[in-house]
Amino acid sequence: MRRSRISYYLMMTLALGTLACARADQATTVSAAAESAEQNQSAGATVQSFTAVAGADLAARLEEAGRRGRGGQTPYWSAYSFDVRPGVAIDPGISEFHGSMNTIGDTSVFVGTTASGMTVETRNLAVFLLREPGNNQITRMEIYNLERKREYSSYPVYWLGRSNNEESLNYLRALSDSAAPTMLSERAVLGISLHDDPRVAAMLKSFIQKSQNQRIRSSSVYWLGQVGGEQAFLADLVRNDAEETKLRRQAAHAIGESRDRGALTTLQSLYDVVKDIEVKRGIIQAAGNSREEEAALAFLLRVAKNDPERQARRTAVQQLGEFERANVTDELMKIYASETDLEVKRAVLHSLSETKSPGAQARLLNLARTESNPELRKRAIHVLAERGEAVIADLLSLYDSERTPELRRTVLQSLSEIKSPRVEDKLFAVASSDESLDLRRQAIRLLGERAGKRSLDFLGNTAQSADGNTEVQMQAVRAISERKAEEAVPLLIKIAKTHPNQQVRKQAIRALGDSGDPRAVDFFREVLAR
Repeated sequence: MRRSRISYYLMMTLALGTLACARADQATTVSAAAESAEQNQSAGATVQSFTAVAGADLAARLEEAGRRGRGGQTPYWSAYSFDVRPGVAIDPGISEFHGSMNTIGDTSVFVGTTASGMTVETRNLAVFLLREPGNNQITRMEIYNLERKREYSSYPVYWLGRSNNEESLNYLRALSDSAAPTMLSERAVLGISLHDDPRVAAMLKSFIQKSQNQRIRSSSVYWLGQVGGEQAFLADLVRNDAEETKLRRQAAHAIGESRDRGALTTLQSLYDVVKDIEVKRGIIQAAGNSREEEAALAFLLRVAKNDPERQARRTAVQQLGEFERANVTDELMKIYASETDLEVKRAVLHSLSETKSPGAQARLLNLARTESNPELRKRAIHVLAERGEAVIADLLSLYDSERTPELRRTVLQSLSEIKSPRVEDKLFAVASSDESLDLRRQAIRLLGERAGKRSLDFLGNTAQSADGNTEVQMQAVRAISERKAEEAVPLLIKIAKTHPNQQVRKQAIRALGDSGDPRAVDFFREVLAR
């Protein structure tokens, strides 16, 4: 099964302002049935009361909330719920998620499933409008999940009940049209996108065609893909050379993310006619996200093996790393063997490190041992280490069997990026007794980057050894100086005062001078007073 991943494009569009954070401290659940509305939710949920506002329609209730709010001394919220699009979640409070998501502050938008494959959606959402007292000017709009704890900045909330779609969409459309191209107008478009209503698609297309705000256009393109049924419109955007490249890529992504049948066929046909390489790369990435896994894999392999554009091949190879299949590992190795471009070969190595296939690890280890190109061999070692603890034994064996100093340095550096006692043991061993002075110094430096009393004690003992190698001792002093001041400064002062080797003392003094620590200043006063 292919691994889902966070969508770059969703992060890009939503991070531009379609959401904002809100502090989550108090759970809310509301009902418009009474003046102090309360409705119990699931077990353990806290109940909060909003002030319910009556009126014949949404406009009347907004007016009544404004009348009440004008009499207060603080800003106030007016809020109403609406029919929410299925398959979308706002701030659902889950820890494991597969799909597209964006988080800004405490507010998140999710489109995808839980780890168990269940679609994540929240249907109890509301539009919250923050207004200034006195003039009722709207200063902020949020879409909040009513089932999450939130304090609403301690401002009063006037609850307007549930709005029908026509009222809500017309209101938000007017708000987006009347507001300057700011966060408020962008949030209004997000609110429209979240409605479960057939009119949403036409409104989004209108924003794409007429808005001067590129963030609104980009967000509208994304949500048009979620609405579905608009492949032809989105395909026209992808083909349109007069459009901005980013928007064309976003349109390709929207096609790939859509649940419409034939989405991948549309992407492949677009790939064959589009000339702009950046747009083509966007199409490749969109294909990698397609739900039509078999067809997507075939398309990506075709591009990775045969496309004349290096950037296109590299992008396709990167997408192949998202597939958890043994045959993908075999295909990546075939591409690596036949490819002459180093940049594409590096992409293959990265994709091998990304896939969870056990065979990928063995292939990377073999390349780390036998690749004739030194640069690629180093890269294979680095990406092998990205697989974490599972490769420690392989890297230790590689270090012991390798004779080339530069490659041993690469293995040591790669090992140091894995947090494990086994790695520390190796660093201690190399730092203590390796026949290469350079490798000993490197191991000491790497130990200096690792937190913990064990490594600090080793550095202190190495630096203060009466019969040690001067270069090794000086490296230990430099490593100590990289530690936190409360650990480093007392030890450096001791070395500066008592070490029998003048060069080592000078190194400690230089490190103290660079620290700016008050204890170092006191030490220098003491020395100068003698």
